Amino acid sequence: MINIVKIEDIINKDNMVYIDVRSPNEYKIDTIPGAINMPILTNEEREEIGYIYKQIDAEKAKVLGLEYASKKLVDFYSLANKIKKNGKEIVLFCYRGGMRSKSVAKVLDAMGLNVFLIEGGYKSYRRYVLKTLEEYDNKIKFIVLHGYTGTGKTKILTLLERRGEPVLNLEYLAQNSGSVFGNIYFKEESSTQKKFDSMLLKKLKEVKNNYMFVESESKRIGKVVIHDFLYDDITNGYHILIKTSLDNRIKNIIDEYVNIQDYNEELIIESINKLKKRLGYNKVEELIKQVKMRNFDYVVKELMVEYYDPLYKYSIDKVGHFDKIIEYRNISEAVDELIDFAKNTVLRGDAK
Repeated sequence: MINIVKIEDIINKDNMVYIDVRSPNEYKIDTIPGAINMPILTNEEREEIGYIYKQIDAEKAKVLGLEYASKKLVDFYSLANKIKKNGKEIVLFCYRGGMRSKSVAKVLDAMGLNVFLIEGGYKSYRRYVLKTLEEYDNKIKFIVLHGYTGTGKTKILTLLERRGEPVLNLEYLAQNSGSVFGNIYFKEESSTQKKFDSMLLKKLKEVKNNYMFVESESKRIGKVVIHDFLYDDITNGYHILIKTSLDNRIKNIIDEYVNIQDYNEELIIESINKLKKRLGYNKVEELIKQVKMRNFDYVVKELMVEYYDPLYKYSIDKVGHFDKIIEYRNISEAVDELIDFAKNTVLRGDAK
């Protein structure tokens, strides 16, 4: 039996396995979080069929599409049967809920496997995401972390999340740090706006209390733009300034970019080279020389003093008033103070 359902009626149900039958390129741009990609057509096949459909003959395109799809039906059935044996329900979707997902659904139905089919496909899911995101306006009070480079803001978010605190890591969702060194920290390609929105909604849905920790960001992070309502809510949240010693800051950066399994000297040098206009040719050449000598304390300190601190000073000064200033020796102290602030100030509803 094929059950055609609206995305709103199924998206929050447990026990569902989503199968995205669109091409890998479509899936890469965005999909329902956790969905499995089982493309009925490869990228190349979809492009070829699209050309034939529009430029040559629609019927010929349909026949070719059927030929390509038929070769994959055994794999579809094997996957669907495995999902069913694990006690899960199958939810199929393509771009508009049209030929691609319906053809797979009919085959699985003929083989005795009941499936759900999303009415309107991915397009209806995308409309649902945008509509639902807006419903979070003024729903969450954000605790916003500020501080110079190396104060460990991202690390603090990670430690907070490990302790069960609600965290919104915008850089992680965007797969971009907004820094010339972002290609070192994030190995994957920057997120698309659509994928960012999907993952953002998933994170917002997880919030059980009325607060969330977040790092201060500009409105644009890499390729994505933070929605106006979210940016305004973050701006109007509680603002915490994180401070620590210069030695701690240097250590944090070295731990983050150097003391890692896939340390890549070439990428670091490539990133430093991008700063020639700001720092000058001689300074950049000296920094590269020190990288090759593995004198990272010197390199990090120079980059902080000459480049990052002046940039961050402007954004920090713009805040004007901080609800709390945390200066730590051990980063766990900062985490403890932030949790205490959330419980005793935010949850208590103290006016700013």
